[in-house]
Amino acid sequence: MNYDEKDLIVYLCKKISGIGDKTASAISVYLEKLSNLFENIEKLNDLRKVSGKNLLDPKQIKELSIILTEYFPQKMLDIRYAWISVLIRDFVKNSIREIKETTLDTLLINPFLIKAFGFDDHCEVVTFYFYQKVTRSIVTSWGFIVEGVLLCSGAEKSDLEGFDIMITREEKEYHFQVKSSPNTMSIEQVRQLNAHIQKIKDISKQVPMLGMTYGKREQINTQIQSTLIGYPKSAIIGKEFWDFIAKEEGYCKKILNWINEVMKLQPTNFSETLEEKKLSLIKDWENSWGKGKISIDNVLKNYL
Repeated sequence: MNYDEKDLIVYLCKKISGIGDKTASAISVYLEKLSNLFENIEKLNDLRKVSGKNLLDPKQIKELSIILTEYFPQKMLDIRYAWISVLIRDFVKNSIREIKETTLDTLLINPFLIKAFGFDDHCEVVTFYFYQKVTRSIVTSWGFIVEGVLLCSGAEKSDLEGFDIMITREEKEYHFQVKSSPNTMSIEQVRQLNAHIQKIKDISKQVPMLGMTYGKREQINTQIQSTLIGYPKSAIIGKEFWDFIAKEEGYCKKILNWINEVMKLQPTNFSETLEEKKLSLIKDWENSWGKGKISIDNVLKNYL
């Protein structure tokens, strides 16, 4: 995926039932620009197969119109803004869907931690494992979203082992391994990155870097500072990282403002969704196993 206008049209079209890669690509080639999708969607009625039949039926065109209204309450002709809007909306929607679909069976309760923490209240158990599941899922999903945001902001996929993205500047290729924050790497992970750095053959052209999406340089942990080859020049963090990727001063702040604007247009009460689901799971627990320490002991029998 190139994260350009045509690929965004393909991405949106594939959300419609019955539209796959081939049809979505045909629509993208036909419309060419995102603005045409906004302004000339009715022209899709004229798009036909080789046989002469309509490529899309009226229901699919209507669905596409609804999707456009959902994802773009206001027109966004800056392609980076449009892509980031879509990626963030999908991330939030998918996170909320996963929360709502969570059941007691998916919490994977660890009986050893239950005993170690001395939980004797079933509400504590449900709360702990529900938040743990949600946090893990969201952090994992966010990693994929961040890569997409970087790629639509000016980066390319790196072709070097151990690196995620690449930026070309003045005939040099800056290859980044991307981490979310300054404290997400163990000493072993830093050593693995060093091993990838040492495999680079053309070090004069290909510059290995560690990029961190948020935080400040003084927050980078000591394992990175003392072990990473080339540190501090080989690490870039927070707004400095985003501005470098986009080759635009203030780009990090721009992204945060875009995300804020997107979610203001269609606000989501995430905390309320979490609380409602937690209470629902506690009620399910009580209906199935009762309350208090006795119910916890009954549940733990299923995990040993």
